[in-house]
Amino acid sequence: MTIWTPNLEQFPGPRYQALATAIETAVRSGELPPGSRLPPQRDLAWKLGVTVGTVSRGYMLAEQKGLLSGEVGRGTFVRSSNDDSPAGEALGELAPVQSLRLPGLIELSHNEPMLPDYDPILRRSLRTLAARGGLEHLLGYSRSLGDPAHRAAAAQWIGRTGLKLSPEQVIATAGAQQAIAIVMTALVEAGETVLVESLTYGGIHENARLRSATLHAVAMDDHGMLPEALDEAVRETGSRIVMLQPTIHNPTNATMPQERRQAIVDVARRHDLTIIEDDVYGFVVTERPLPIASLAPERTIYITSASKCMAPGLRVGWLAAPLALIERFADAQHAIAVNNPRLNQEIVRQWIEDGTAATMLDSLRTETAARQILAAEILAGYRMKSHPASLHCFVELPEPWQSNDFTAQALMQGVRIAGCTSFVPDHRQSPAPWVRISLAPSPSREELAEGLRRLRGLLDRRPEARRGVV
Repeated sequence: MTIWTPNLEQFPGPRYQALATAIETAVRSGELPPGSRLPPQRDLAWKLGVTVGTVSRGYMLAEQKGLLSGEVGRGTFVRSSNDDSPAGEALGELAPVQSLRLPGLIELSHNEPMLPDYDPILRRSLRTLAARGGLEHLLGYSRSLGDPAHRAAAAQWIGRTGLKLSPEQVIATAGAQQAIAIVMTALVEAGETVLVESLTYGGIHENARLRSATLHAVAMDDHGMLPEALDEAVRETGSRIVMLQPTIHNPTNATMPQERRQAIVDVARRHDLTIIEDDVYGFVVTERPLPIASLAPERTIYITSASKCMAPGLRVGWLAAPLALIERFADAQHAIAVNNPRLNQEIVRQWIEDGTAATMLDSLRTETAARQILAAEILAGYRMKSHPASLHCFVELPEPWQSNDFTAQALMQGVRIAGCTSFVPDHRQSPAPWVRISLAPSPSREELAEGLRRLRGLLDRRPEARRGVV
């Protein structure tokens, strides 16, 4: 057994993702050579101060990337180049790269809309709150539904999408991820099948796994989920829930036109489906189709947040639903978190009401459009799915590149991006030869441009199809 204890602090993201990245880094650098046996999950969990479940998810993610193999009764091992599985072959094809530049890593894997003027905005907000006084109520418990003023501000903000809500229909959550967890807890039975797009946000996979639910992939095209494929999937699985992202889909950037949305609603009504609409990117689009929730308010659970349009670190999100379901979701919210930080919700309420949120959104749109142009220029000649308001672009890899190989080599060149593996609902599916490149998290356009140039260099320097050498 290899005595290996990674330092997760140097890797971003949730602990399990940081562990998977640490494994990937150690494998590519030779710190964990082929055939190495990783520490038992319980031992590593104790050393890292995390749960066994966190280590298990990290190992599973690394295994999905083709880095590890688990053997019942023996343990978890680093795949070797003579492994005859597809993943083992992919690992063996990678040439070692000596210069691993993690200290100067360019992070292009997270859609984090950080803007340079956040500091003065937050300082001004906190001064305003401090001058107001009487803030002790923000430190106590609130109802799981959220404070009435916060719910009213959320309904006002969501109204910008064309979806008209009463404050009573809104629940304040700690981001969209928690909103998904609340809905899954309240509506999805253990072992139940949930219909999703053929590529879908990784957070949905995590929540489904925790609920022991099965995700069933539904075919999509450049306009999102196909209504006829949804109809067929319902007949095949008997599922009663479909979850989709119709506006700036993550990762493909697909946006459903209004006619497609209506067709999806027609299928849902025909089969009495509940629709869960993830609209976290909906605010960044200036002219957009109406949310599905506005077309089918009686059966749609609408989820959004301030993370992609204001600031992700505040962890403020919202769940909107028919009034008949609100108390059910409130019970699930209480079971998960009792209630959410009222101070963060108060900051967002202030931003919505005084116009700061709208100003931040305008700045984000301007910056995002400029970065999309930059990406199109540097990656010209390669097929790319994008949107002027999107925080990322989706790029097709030339043959014989595969998604996991390319992301691993990009990491060796000091650029972290997301491959298709984390978006595939069924880990038995082979990831498509595409990668998602986030354009938002870099602190400067110059650093983003440098990261894109390194990726362009990898795209141009294709591995040899026969020998697999970069």
